[in-house]
Amino acid sequence: MNPKIEFENLKNELMSLGFTSEKLDQLLALAMEELIDIAINDLEQSEDDNALEQLTTLLETTPTNEQEAADRINKIFLTAYGENAEVNKFKLLNQYLKDTIKVTQDSKNLLERYAQGDPTAIAAIQANIEDPDAKRIDESLRNQITAKDDSF
Repeated sequence: MNPKIEFENLKNELMSLGFTSEKLDQLLALAMEELIDIAINDLEQSEDDNALEQLTTLLETTPTNEQEAADRINKIFLTAYGENAEVNKFKLLNQYLKDTIKVTQDSKNLLERYAQGDPTAIAAIQANIEDPDAKRIDESLRNQITAKDDSF
């Protein structure tokens, strides 16, 4: 499948799982940060010191607008992957979105089982109840549920 079409399909699937446009934009921003780290790491593995020096110089200043930021991201991927930059960027981005979809589906499934009194789900949630990440997720899910209830 064309990676760009797959990207659009994955975004639609996330929206169907309850992501708002704002949350999807935030997710994509986080994804791009991770993808940039992966591309730079891949470049470091290639031991192309000249290319790394060029990118370091490029990244020393903050972009002044969105276009400049997009150009820098494209430069990073072009430097790391050459003619396969665009394809690799979408493959990495699509994998990130697939992973997010799986985690979201698994979380929703766990919450449904918890609400139905499934002892395994209850034990899993209670085991993580003091985890700061779990607290943040719980708060986010409660806010989503409250927002959905308010919309009826």
